[in-house]
Amino acid sequence: MWDDLPTEISNNILHRLPVKTLIKCTILSKSFLSLITSHDFISTQIAQHTNSHLLLRYFTNDQQELFHFEPDDETFSGFQTQGLVNPFPYIPGIWCTVAGCVNGVICLVDDCGHEGTLTILWNPSIRKFVEVPEPIMVYETYGGYESASGFGFDSISDDYKVVRVVRLLDLGPKFGGTQVEVFSLKSGCWRIIGVGPSYSIKRRSSEYIPCFLNGSVYWVGSRFVCPNNENVIVKFDMSTETFEIIQLPGVVKVSESKYTPILDFYVQECKGKLALVNRNYKDEIKSCSVWVMKEYGIVESWTKIFDFNIDNLSPCGMPRAFGFRKNGEVIMVKGVRRMYTEGEDNVLVSIDQVTHSETTFRKISADRTSFYLSTYEESMVLFKEGKGIEQQTSQLKSVPPKKRRFDGEKKSRRKRKN
Repeated sequence: MWDDLPTEISNNILHRLPVKTLIKCTILSKSFLSLITSHDFISTQIAQHTNSHLLLRYFTNDQQELFHFEPDDETFSGFQTQGLVNPFPYIPGIWCTVAGCVNGVICLVDDCGHEGTLTILWNPSIRKFVEVPEPIMVYETYGGYESASGFGFDSISDDYKVVRVVRLLDLGPKFGGTQVEVFSLKSGCWRIIGVGPSYSIKRRSSEYIPCFLNGSVYWVGSRFVCPNNENVIVKFDMSTETFEIIQLPGVVKVSESKYTPILDFYVQECKGKLALVNRNYKDEIKSCSVWVMKEYGIVESWTKIFDFNIDNLSPCGMPRAFGFRKNGEVIMVKGVRRMYTEGEDNVLVSIDQVTHSETTFRKISADRTSFYLSTYEESMVLFKEGKGIEQQTSQLKSVPPKKRRFDGEKKSRRKRKN
């Protein structure tokens, strides 16, 4: 009966099936396997997605990394599932940041206080992953450095890319400054594309994870311009592989001096627009604000859409807005738990931007700085390129944790002193 259906109808039916069902269909026949794993089918399936999920990632008190996937619709009642444990046991003790989540693929990078040389592309809906080769710029050849990574999709070349901005700490005409390298999933290799932005990019915390929106990666950036710190948003276009600087609203653009915190904000996506979350605990009235750029590239279009008074809380106990639902509600984590303190819970809440009404989801005993939220769409991406989670080799599992980048920085400083 299936063979009697017109191709257009049969394809339309398959495109509506969940990924788990599609995987089962691939073992029914060679024709199903060929169709469902074809590039055109996967691209069409992504384009026709209507049911989105929320991805929540955090580290528990016992350093277990959990991922929750919940439908983002009217039935959403919080992150009630048990959670999926990070399936990569060969990187114990290394805090990986999420460099991005695009079309069902999550990019994990060990740039949170480490070298940033281990990168994994992981599609949890099909249980497959790709371990990205070691980048070009490493300590052995370039000396001490700091790196920040981003992940996204290049719609022009139809390619998934990882961009790595590396601030080299060794002085000299050959190595000094910032360099940028890009990994292409299609080519399977890295290439250095040139000099990076003159702004330092914040890293080492999930609060400053980059945002991928409309073909570009966005980071928080800053630099000291006497006598103040200048804060900006750094944009990298995945297709043209060029940088652009986006100015912030004047109220959050410049810190008072080089001695005040220079990065009290981070970037997010809110209903398809670039959003800025600003935590202000320096003024008389302490607050957590959300700004949205209504018209892309127009600085004057920055509009404050949410302002939460946190005047009664200390800086370490500040609520943190770390993501948005499809309907625009702000997901926040509230609690007074300090980093590395055991036994206290954080409370996840969703707040309506207009009425400020609050819905409490659940308490989670976790490191408050590790919460990450993103939209997630199931897909068949990496089905051909990736290896199954159960196919992890003994060689992968035996890879020792990377050297801490700080060791390289110390060596580099010694060289300069000598």
